[in-house]
Amino acid sequence: MERYAVKCIGSRSLIVRGAPSRLLESVLIIISLLSLLSCLTGCGYKVPAIQPLEPNVVSLDPKDWYFFFSAGMPSHPSSDPEGAWSFQFPSSEAGGHVNYLQTPFNLTTTPENLTLTFEVESDAPQYVVEDPADTLPATFRPFFEVQNDDLVNPNGRWWADTSAAIYNLGSQDGQTLTFVMPLTPNLWANVDGQQDAQEFAAALANVGWVGMTFGGQTFAGHGVAISSGSAKFILINYSIK
Repeated sequence: MERYAVKCIGSRSLIVRGAPSRLLESVLIIISLLSLLSCLTGCGYKVPAIQPLEPNVVSLDPKDWYFFFSAGMPSHPSSDPEGAWSFQFPSSEAGGHVNYLQTPFNLTTTPENLTLTFEVESDAPQYVVEDPADTLPATFRPFFEVQNDDLVNPNGRWWADTSAAIYNLGSQDGQTLTFVMPLTPNLWANVDGQQDAQEFAAALANVGWVGMTFGGQTFAGHGVAISSGSAKFILINYSIK
């Protein structure tokens, strides 16, 4: 099972048992076409090719950060006087969920650490995970993605793979926290949850995006929402040096 795959609801298959073969074939064709249309319009196959303003610098301008694979979210987070930017977790009752939040980035040097400072302000939130196959508690974790990622190659995206850099939402809400994550292959995992020093080095040398994803204990980017209460994620700093 892919631990960190992008969820595309429309790509799920349906098996109709006991139907005549010709009818079954017609039904499956229709389902496949509808699923493809849903995936094309709802998920997309890759993020756009957007270049950062300058290399080796993670922009903190909210206009340079993009929500992907999410629902009920704006295109970008909002400016916030308490940090660089923020966003409100969407309501699951309204069909909202936040999945990927990332910004263009590339390197001309060899970095040592990813540093992320943030705070979650909340009021009695009930976090939920979007994927029924996922499990609570809901999480967010840092990740990076290669340039021109096709979302098929398992080495196109890499996640921090240690509990020290995975935040369980609700566990320390109201506190300012900082993750310092060494960019070493033993602390990062690919889409399949595997570690590979050679592939990690190649991906880091070809990085095109950095950011964070929201999911549960099994799937890092399959989406988080709240069923009640409120919660605001505030980014204070994000750097790679």
